[in-house]
Amino acid sequence: MSGARKAGLFVFGAILVVLFAGIAVAQGITKPSIPSGDIIYVQDVPDGKGNISEDDYNRSFEQTWKRGGLQAAPKEGDAQYDQVREAAINDLLDQAWLAGQAQEMGVTATDLQINNELETIKSDQFPTPEAFQEFLKTSGFTMEEVRDRVELQVLSRKIQDQITKSVTEVPDSDIENFYETSKESFTTPESRDIRLIVTDKEADADKAIAELGDDPSDEDFAKVAKDLSVHASSTEGGKTVATEGAFPDPAGAGIMSAEVGTIEGPVEAGKQFYVFKVTKVTPEETKSLDEVREQITQQLLPTLQQQAMTDFVADYNSTWTSRTFCEDEYTVARCDNFESDGRLESADPKCYEAGAGKNPDLACPAPIELPKPMAPGGGAASSPLMGQTQNLPQRPVQPSDANAEDPAAAGAGVDLSQLGAAAGQ
Repeated sequence: MSGARKAGLFVFGAILVVLFAGIAVAQGITKPSIPSGDIIYVQDVPDGKGNISEDDYNRSFEQTWKRGGLQAAPKEGDAQYDQVREAAINDLLDQAWLAGQAQEMGVTATDLQINNELETIKSDQFPTPEAFQEFLKTSGFTMEEVRDRVELQVLSRKIQDQITKSVTEVPDSDIENFYETSKESFTTPESRDIRLIVTDKEADADKAIAELGDDPSDEDFAKVAKDLSVHASSTEGGKTVATEGAFPDPAGAGIMSAEVGTIEGPVEAGKQFYVFKVTKVTPEETKSLDEVREQITQQLLPTLQQQAMTDFVADYNSTWTSRTFCEDEYTVARCDNFESDGRLESADPKCYEAGAGKNPDLACPAPIELPKPMAPGGGAASSPLMGQTQNLPQRPVQPSDANAEDPAAAGAGVDLSQLGAAAGQ
């Protein structure tokens, strides 16, 4: 893979796959008008980053189709146009929302942190400085825009760390409930140390009984086991350990109920014959709650941290959607003034006509939109900030993909992880 194609793995898209936690939904926000000269206005975002102009949109649109691997900008009415349009708008909203969230949480990124992050990205994704320069030339990104994206990535990681580290304890009630419902996992079942001889013939088992006598020594048992037993323990003097279910019944049941110190058998089980003596019984033992409290805490803590982050996702999306206002031509589901008729944008309009279910040529989606299929070699992760499924870094989009009738299914989708995928094509 060329350095330019590796640019398709550039981790700018990672800022869109960060889970957050812990902020209340803003209350009582008034709905302002969109400022003159803007097409989208996101309230409470610093430094004018919430004021999105048509020029901002046009630039995002260009960057989106380039990183999507398309050979030219799609025209309105083209199959890929709506995908590129929505992805471009979502990209702008991600930048504004994350900048606003970072300010509200008091999270900042220093120049040194941004520089270090950028150098790491360059060394990981670009084999030479020339490869990075080629990426800049073909992707539609300036160096300043690259630094802006890297800054957002640093901010997103800091926010995630802040939220995760804020959850440090597990309530006693959770620990106790987990212990009570999972006692089996903290219980060591009864075990029995035994001397064992297993034979394929009853005659051999009878011979073993005769040679052992009533009170054989360890040396006697070891000799008979070596001569007559077909069990693996024969090389260990017949010594082995039995637990419930370790041996077929009725031999297994006999071993688990026998008195210590007596020779038992032969007992036929599974076409073999068992002779055994129990030498020690270790009773079942359940560890106390205090003994496993720390273990349970460490097991439950990541779940609580994830839950806190998941809870925030809903608040984050709700909060920033309520602060986002879009002109009609640029309205998407993340705008407060978005109105939906319940139809999925990805569906063929014919899917909602009478008799659609009888049309074999229609491929209509389920009533609830499902994640789009991944291209080969990719991985998927939910992007809570975008409210949709994003592809993680994967192979660069091929020209044949870009010409496919269904770009999402073919792998030429315009998700942000494909930033730079068009470089070198």
